[in-house]
Amino acid sequence: MNLDGANYKVEDGEGLRRTLHVQIPATAMQEEFLARLGALRRRTRIRGFRPGKAPIKLIKQRYGQEVWDELTREAIERSFREGAQQQELRVVGSGEVKARKAREGSDLEYRAAFDVLPDIEFNGLDGLIYEEPEVEIQSRDVDRTIDRLRRREAEWKDVERPARKGDRMVVNLKVSRRRQMLEAAELKEATLMLGETRLMPQLEERLMRLAASQKKKFRLKMPPDYPNESLRGKRVLYEVEVLGLSEPQLPDMDEAFVKKLGVESGSVEDLRANVRASMERELKSLSESHKRQSLFDQLLKANEGPAPQSLVDQDVERMLASMRPPPAADSEDAENGQAPEEQDGQPEETPEMRAMAERRVRLQLLVAELAAREKISPDDQVLRQQLQALAAGAPDPEAALAELAGNRDLVGNLRAGIPAIRKNALMKRQRSLLSVLFLAGVSAAGQPPPSPMDGFMRLPRGRERRGGGFHAPPPAKRWTERHA
Repeated sequence: MNLDGANYKVEDGEGLRRTLHVQIPATAMQEEFLARLGALRRRTRIRGFRPGKAPIKLIKQRYGQEVWDELTREAIERSFREGAQQQELRVVGSGEVKARKAREGSDLEYRAAFDVLPDIEFNGLDGLIYEEPEVEIQSRDVDRTIDRLRRREAEWKDVERPARKGDRMVVNLKVSRRRQMLEAAELKEATLMLGETRLMPQLEERLMRLAASQKKKFRLKMPPDYPNESLRGKRVLYEVEVLGLSEPQLPDMDEAFVKKLGVESGSVEDLRANVRASMERELKSLSESHKRQSLFDQLLKANEGPAPQSLVDQDVERMLASMRPPPAADSEDAENGQAPEEQDGQPEETPEMRAMAERRVRLQLLVAELAAREKISPDDQVLRQQLQALAAGAPDPEAALAELAGNRDLVGNLRAGIPAIRKNALMKRQRSLLSVLFLAGVSAAGQPPPSPMDGFMRLPRGRERRGGGFHAPPPAKRWTERHA
């Protein structure tokens, strides 16, 4: 199809929003329309006529509308892409296309609204800094971890004495203010691990004084940082009934216990070595996470700018989708093959969610641009090192490595984010910081960085999207499938 005569005009909208007005001459549409009818005629069999010899008027009468609709859809898609390239528009996210009803012999006119990628001028790259914390796993840290493992395998013995730290307490609990029950403030047979469950210090102190089968009422003043702002500094009434109280009977540190934890030798020293190695890996992971967060904050602070709202909307929708409960498999709609009705209590967007989405999108765009400028690309050797690090803590690292290597989603995510910065003029330390940024930028956004026109006008053939998004006539399928 010849689009040389197409006319393109760009209109700036709010922020990164743009509108592309397109006009395709009637002569170009008519020329392509007749060419497609002629091609269809040559491969169509109609009773009473030799193959390919049916009158063009009959072909047009039977299939003309479908051919025209297919042509209109393809003309919109192709002209949009050519117009965006001609006008040097870096289209991103989903868009909305509104077209006038195109008729044979008239120009095809439509307008497409979409977001564009922002122009990024990096600031603060020379000032990216991060000081590695000097943290070392001590013997007492290993001891505490092993104690937690023992508590996990402990047997619990009922006691009649007052509660103390380390006990397990089962309670019924009510919280009220001025004889009004507070929202979500009643617990039935709740298990509290004293000294471990996150409780207000003053509440835990009161619980420590109680014994099994004891009931108690007391008032506490809510701390100034209490999550519910309306209760900060206010006094509320607690009603507690202790249903049970027990203390742990820790297992002996013998060979049987050590083997139960997966150490085949049964040696306590081997257990301590394994625990230390595991803690060191976790410490390294936490350190890398802290490093990434610090660099993210520095990069975002030094490079303020808008985020394409279509990408932000998509990110918010992904968050909401992850929070929605799956439809019941035995529901009536599912049995009838219908889409389930919207359930009550669906998650709603919050300002915090949108702010989080905007941050992720901005970071994603910054990291993608940075990767392109600094020629950061994947590297198979680094990929293998990442997989080996993940498999190192398994009882059989080689088997775990093989299993991880067969996980396509995991390998895809790692390959998308593993940096291998080629030699350039940057200092070695700065290259390392950029590597961390790129590696984490993909995972922070949950998907690879966006590319121009990614997702724009993605519409399954034969379907319309109304109320925003692509809106064009359905394509001709019947004649292409039947007569191709």
